[in-house]
Amino acid sequence: MLRTGIRVLAVLLSCGAAPVLAQQIHLTLDDLEAPGFSVKALKASLQGKDRRGLVLDIGTFSIGERSWRNARLLCADLRFESAQIDCAAGTIDIGEKIPLSFSYSGANNTLDVVLRPAARESWQLQARFGQPAAMFKVIVDNGRLARLASWLPATLPQPAAGTLKGVMTYSGSGTASAQLLIEELAFSDASGLHAGEKIRAGVEIRAEHKSGRWQWQSRLEWMAGGVFWQPLFVSGAGQVLNAAGVLNAQQINIERGRFVVAGAGDIDFSAAYDRAAGRVAEASIKTTDIDIAALYEKLLKPALQATVLGDLRWDGRADIALEVKDGAVAGADLVLKRVSVEDKGRRFALFGLEGSVPWQRDRLTMARIKMTGGELLRVPLGAVDLPLELRGMRLRARRLEIPVLDGRISIGDFDASGEGPEWHWRFSGNIAPISMERLTSSLGVPVMRGTLSAVIPTVSYQQSTLKVDGALLFRVFDGDITARNLALESPLGRVPRLTADVDMRNLDLDLLTRAYSFGNMTGRVDARISGLELVNWQPVQFDARIVSSAGDYPRKISQAAVQNISALGGAGAATAIQRSFLRFFEQFGYEKLGLGCKLRNNVCEMSGIEDAPQGFVIIKGGGIPAISVIGYNRQVDWRELVDRLKRITQDNVRAIVK
Repeated sequence: MLRTGIRVLAVLLSCGAAPVLAQQIHLTLDDLEAPGFSVKALKASLQGKDRRGLVLDIGTFSIGERSWRNARLLCADLRFESAQIDCAAGTIDIGEKIPLSFSYSGANNTLDVVLRPAARESWQLQARFGQPAAMFKVIVDNGRLARLASWLPATLPQPAAGTLKGVMTYSGSGTASAQLLIEELAFSDASGLHAGEKIRAGVEIRAEHKSGRWQWQSRLEWMAGGVFWQPLFVSGAGQVLNAAGVLNAQQINIERGRFVVAGAGDIDFSAAYDRAAGRVAEASIKTTDIDIAALYEKLLKPALQATVLGDLRWDGRADIALEVKDGAVAGADLVLKRVSVEDKGRRFALFGLEGSVPWQRDRLTMARIKMTGGELLRVPLGAVDLPLELRGMRLRARRLEIPVLDGRISIGDFDASGEGPEWHWRFSGNIAPISMERLTSSLGVPVMRGTLSAVIPTVSYQQSTLKVDGALLFRVFDGDITARNLALESPLGRVPRLTADVDMRNLDLDLLTRAYSFGNMTGRVDARISGLELVNWQPVQFDARIVSSAGDYPRKISQAAVQNISALGGAGAATAIQRSFLRFFEQFGYEKLGLGCKLRNNVCEMSGIEDAPQGFVIIKGGGIPAISVIGYNRQVDWRELVDRLKRITQDNVRAIVK
């Protein structure tokens, strides 16, 4: 029908060459149709003195599912012979006026149309009509991809920038192909959850129409650019996607596909996409012996940049399999092979991970992971054997033992669930005695004596916040430490926030002060820190106070300790010494001690046992020889106070003692 319509138009134009007196010639056609193409309500006329001005009005013009109404084609200087029509400079108005040229040969049954919407941009259609089948070819040079937005379903991301170059062909006998180069592509959807920019890719597609369906195969080479597809962000770096399948009215089937990640391995997949429902009906993804380090660097790291997992060092290999049904993951299988992961900031590390994690959405499965060792804040961890119960989006570990130095952390009834907007979990446990000497050496802080043990009540994590439901009890420095109202917000974020109230009872001063270059003190102390708030592990607010414990016990303080405590009072702090000859004594007696700090806006409001003229008493003397320490600066800059503590504990700078 399309070829017939063009021939009728050619006859009209040929008639226009005859020496007749009419100034206008008109032709009206109801319909012209071809596969994927139709024209309705076409009106053509030749105007002007020599009847070389063509005006072509089209009621409806359709290609595929895209239609235009009230289009008009104009050609001021139409050239024609009995079997040839040429327009070197025309325009078509389809809401946007686009320059074009066209040529039709009746002898060869060919049509050539070139649209030039902008400088250096052209879209060319070459068509051949005849037996055994028509042939169409589209040649694009620097075509703006944004022009294709209206051709795509509204549910898909729309192109906003980029160019297209290449060739697309279609034969009426049922074959099609495309060889395209995409450059600087940018796209997004209305939700902002799917977007890409600066994409450069090569695309090859071949298809054949048989028995009412298209059999196709394709190749995509992704050379540059980035794509955000919630929750992943992936950069193009030579990845290659090969796929083949079938397209019909109901589904797009990928019968076989392979995604080649350079340096990592191959990911094989198949899938069926339900066109009516707009979702993946089913899919299978499988990779064998993939390199975890390369997979992390090329695919996972960009999506994790804003988290604590954004800068890791990986080693080892893995097998991964996924099954998707009705648009959701229905099953997964992970096999770890000598996998190690280490945070480059030395916050944590896991070594020698081996094991299998089978998972099914609708039934119980058992997983088991083994670890040869690890680190947490540079504290070494021993071998761990972790059995897990998995059921849907819930997992449970009934008992977990983690060796830490010469002690052990025991975790019981770990229960986690992802059934909701985000994961939440809970557990309880205890810490068997760990040598403080070995623990502090590993942490890189001054060596302390004694042991650390603890009872861990129920710990829960929900809405990005970790909470302790009850009191967290520690046994250290031969005393007790109790943390209440403990909450940690965004523990895996860049700026975690911790709040707590801490009570310390009956701590041995001898064990505590021997850990630092502070001087020796004997006795017992109680301490309380109320309203503690740390942001990114730095104190921003608290009310703290340390005082002598009640009871009868030796109370002695060395000359070095007196000097260093005096320094905490600030420049101008003085020590009241009962007799000047006491400077020759190494130790003094005291009745009680007390020091407080109320931190607000980076200023510490200092206090002591009681007020003194122009100051406050930090240590009240008692016994023979006795000594008292007076502080004079009630307001001290917090950073300055921290610097003083560092100088005291690290450099043992001597304070002035009178």
